[in-house]
Amino acid sequence: MITKKLIEKVHNAFDELNYHENKQLDFHKFNHSAFDTLIHCKDLPDAINTVRMFQFCLAKWEKIEKIFDKKISLFNEYDYEGNSLISVVSDEESAGTYYITNGINGKINEIFIGSCSFDDKSVFMADFNRGGYKVFRDGNYYIEYSKLSSAKMKLFDKENKCMCNIVLSEGLGIFLENNITPYELVLYEDIVGIYDRKYINSLAPDETIDTNQLLADIEWDILKKNSDFGVAKLNTYAPGHDLEMFLLFATSTFLLYQRFMHKQEETVTLVGSMGRMFRTTTAIR
Repeated sequence: MITKKLIEKVHNAFDELNYHENKQLDFHKFNHSAFDTLIHCKDLPDAINTVRMFQFCLAKWEKIEKIFDKKISLFNEYDYEGNSLISVVSDEESAGTYYITNGINGKINEIFIGSCSFDDKSVFMADFNRGGYKVFRDGNYYIEYSKLSSAKMKLFDKENKCMCNIVLSEGLGIFLENNITPYELVLYEDIVGIYDRKYINSLAPDETIDTNQLLADIEWDILKKNSDFGVAKLNTYAPGHDLEMFLLFATSTFLLYQRFMHKQEETVTLVGSMGRMFRTTTAIR
């Protein structure tokens, strides 16, 4: 059913996603506007709200087509006023920032990566094949889930050599284990910092890490409580380093969280089922 409330919500979402259409609905142009909004988001919460609205529109697209076909006059009773919830910045201010999310199409394994720093300011889908994720189809690295731990992923090079384990920390950050990459991850309160491993290894035990040496950092969160979908923001500060590897580190954050939480839920369900079986057996006896 198409209600006035739905029409208002769709209009507001279009406004936030900078798709200011009032005549002819065009899915390609809508996608372009939404992705362009994503790569220009100022902060992580802005990107999360963008993905939420994008997901809402995709889920309601058939009804949106009906609105434009039969209710366009009601739709046009609302004015486009520009972004209110989502803050966006210029190409220049967006440079060096990358957004990664699996929240667009409602499919966990469909991961989109976008940035103004790509030559065509594009958003593209990462390659998923046989349980492994690549940023680029012909890239140098891929990540896949550990077979032995739900809190770990493994980073491999194109020769299938394991470069490190990417481990979900108790504070829901990530750190590296058995690491032979050129980088080291350092956990802060809200971010994961990426440093040159040689620099970190050169520090004395009581020496403070100089944040001016930061190569990149990662922020991430899920779309809403108990969601399978997340968004990560990679901020890069030093050109010439391995962007592909950095993007895979960022991608692992919400993938690890999603897998770990599902395994925890399965364990709780299994323990609960075993408890019920035990109580039933005891009662029979």
